[in-house]
Order: sequence, then structure tokens, then C-alpha cells
Amino acid sequence: MIGATLTLLYREIKKWVNRKPVFVVSLITPIIWIALFGKSLNLQSLFQPPPGVAQNPAFASVYKSMVEKRMLELFGTTDYFTYMSSGMLVAFSLFQGLFSGVSIIFDKRLGYLDRLLVTPIPRISIWASKILAVIVRVTVLSTILLVVAIAMGMQLKEGIGLVDLLGAWLVIVLVAAGISSLYAMISFYASHQEVVFTLGNLLNLPLMFASSALFPVEQMPSWMQKIAKANPVTYAADLVRHYLIGRAVNDYWKSIGLLVALVAVLLVLSAWLSVRWMESR
Repeated sequence: MIGATLTLLYREIKKWVNRKPVFVVSLITPIIWIALFGKSLNLQSLFQPPPGVAQNPAFASVYKSMVEKRMLELFGTTDYFTYMSSGMLVAFSLFQGLFSGVSIIFDKRLGYLDRLLVTPIPRISIWASKILAVIVRVTVLSTILLVVAIAMGMQLKEGIGLVDLLGAWLVIVLVAAGISSLYAMISFYASHQEVVFTLGNLLNLPLMFASSALFPVEQMPSWMQKIAKANPVTYAADLVRHYLIGRAVNDYWKSIGLLVALVAVLLVLSAWLSVRWMESR
């Protein structure tokens, strides 16, 4: 099973790398996310001191201190770009998970999946290779995203070490594994690719915006706060910020436990239903 999974994984990675336009676009996309979307929401510009205050150094200093204190309370950092770019690592992982479903849909349409199903390889290997391929993509692209964010001004916490980076990576991988397993399960049963793309847009955008990926939960309307606090993307974004920028997490072990439990359920359910579909062919 391991050998078959690795062989199919190699095929997925080779297909991604050899398709030059797709590969180049996937490398450029993280840069666009940070350079355009990230820098366009510059909240610091909204807190510039009024002209009368700015002309008085003493008042300007007090004003700046008050603004930084409030920013620190809201975002865990005095730089909003740092807050958002760390959350965008999770959001980017969320959208990359859709590619597991897209790959399955095209394999079905081109007849490649039918050819695989007449071979004696374990059916679980076909499913696992799709999930692992997304994890490899997310690892490469999120690394690029982080490097670009740091180059553009993202402020990592003091004393950050390898353990912190691995912790953030594991959280991002959990999100990628969970969402890709969901789309893989849907894609095996879907008859048209439009179903996968429609569900992707319907699910991913609310998951991103109704979470702490871009804005603190405390700044949302009360009804939306309830949704955000139940959103697994919120737990993932808060954990990534904890590891990368040192923002405190209200309940560290609860966040980890709920995220791991949800991803485990999605993986088991997806593997079972996907293998069941393949065995019924």
C-alpha cells in the first residue's frame, strides 16, 4: 500500500510541476495574495493622528501609544499586516484543498481513474495520494507565502524557533488534510465538475470570512461571533498566530483538540466513503 501510494503521489507531483503554466501560476498566487490583498487592507492608515495632534510631538506620541495599545489588544500585534498575513496562511491552505477534488474529477473524465481501478493496487492508495499531493502543494506554497510576507513586513515573534515553525506547519497541514479529504469524498460521488467548484465557492468563502483569519472575532456582530467561534478555521488561524507572532490563544489545548478531532473524522469518513465508491465500480 505504501509503495502504491508513493508511486501515485509522485505522479501527482510530477503532473503539477510539469504543467508549467499551472505551476507558475500556483507560485505567483501566494505573492499576489500578500502583495495586493494583504497590503491593500492597511489599517494603520486609518489611525493617523489628526493634523492638530500630528503637529504637536507630545500629543502625537501619546496618540500613537494609544493606537498601538488598542491594536495590540485587538490583533496581538501593533501591525495589522502581520495579523492578516498569518491568517492568510490558513485561508490559502483552505482554498488549496479544493485541488484534491479537481484532480479526481479530471481523472474520472479522462478515464485514468477507470484504468487504475482495474489494477490490483489498494483503493485506499488512490485516495491517499490525492490528500498527500495537496499537503505537498500547501507545504511548498505556504513556505513561499511566509517568505514573501516576511519580506513585505510581517513581524515574527521574538525568539521564534524551529518548534514554532513546525507547529504552524502542522496546523496548516491539518487544515489542508481536512478540507482536501472533504472535497475528495464529494468528487468521487459527483458526476460533474461544476458540483465541486460550486460547493468550493459556497463553502470556502464563508469559512474564511466567518473566522478570525482576516479580522478578530471580537469585532464581528454578535450573531457572527457565534458562527466564528464554532468555525474550525478560527481555531487554526489562532494557533498559527500563536506560533508565528505570539498572539495568545484563549484555550490552547481545546483549540488543538477540536481541530485534530474534526480532521480525524473527515479523514476517516472520506477514506471509507471514497473506497466504498471505488469498490462499487
